[in-house]
Amino acid sequence: MNEFIINEFLKLKLEGGKTIIYVNNQKVIQCKYLLLYDVKIKNKKSKHRANNITIDVQAEKLDHTLERNDDNKVNIPPETEFWAHSSNLQVWYENNYDTEVLHTNLAFPLLRRLTKAGDEIAKEVFKKEIIKRFRSGNLNVMTFLIKEGYLNHLDIDDADILYQELDFEEYKKLQNLLKKSSKIKEGFIL
Repeated sequence: MNEFIINEFLKLKLEGGKTIIYVNNQKVIQCKYLLLYDVKIKNKKSKHRANNITIDVQAEKLDHTLERNDDNKVNIPPETEFWAHSSNLQVWYENNYDTEVLHTNLAFPLLRRLTKAGDEIAKEVFKKEIIKRFRSGNLNVMTFLIKEGYLNHLDIDDADILYQELDFEEYKKLQNLLKKSSKIKEGFIL
């Protein structure tokens, strides 16, 4: 069995040909597929990506042929996939769990689990990352943060400020996305 330890809280294991992520020695998620993206960090301290394009923005445009399904299976050896996932999470950790390095739907659940497990770096950046990514203006990320309850981790004043910062058009677009994803026909969600 292959194992890649990132820190005392986070590790990956190759089990039965599948990459599994563990937080605090508890299985939390199986990596489904690789989303290839070239993350270029201009300056490690500033953490700004080239052209301010995050993996979430790129994921909307990328070819998802590495997703596994019965009809179109890509033959990447499990060991290669394991090391690619391990490398991605290592880079994420080395960049202080910057949620722009991993896709939102992986970064935030892991960050929440690491915070609960007692990881001091995760505790320090968790709320900052929620605020930063909500302010990014990416409506898909904002919708994810609301739907998955991440704004509940903020103080009421911080969450209120985030909503007040939205301009009317952005607010309407966010409302529409939330309605579509929740299948709510009328009323306000925020």
